[in-house]
Amino acid sequence: MSQLTITLDDNLLQAAQEYARRHGQELDKLVAELLQAAVQPLAQPETGPSVLPTRPLSPIIQELYGSVKLPDNFDYKTAVKEAILEKYNRL
Repeated sequence: MSQLTITLDDNLLQAAQEYARRHGQELDKLVAELLQAAVQPLAQPETGPSVLPTRPLSPIIQELYGSVKLPDNFDYKTAVKEAILEKYNRL
């Protein structure tokens, strides 16, 4: 395995170390995971070329996965439309 030295702002380094500590990770492993997620090529879904390619979820998003419970009949398109109409006072 190769070694890399990077230069970071002191505040960023402290924040990153704190983040890694809070999440029970070593900073070098956290940085490696984030870099891996950033450079990993887009995965081609098995459903065919008509579906947009997707990237794997980042570790932060994976932590959030499943944290919101929605009703089985929830329609996100309708919810977004209603939120936009409400935001711009057109409901």
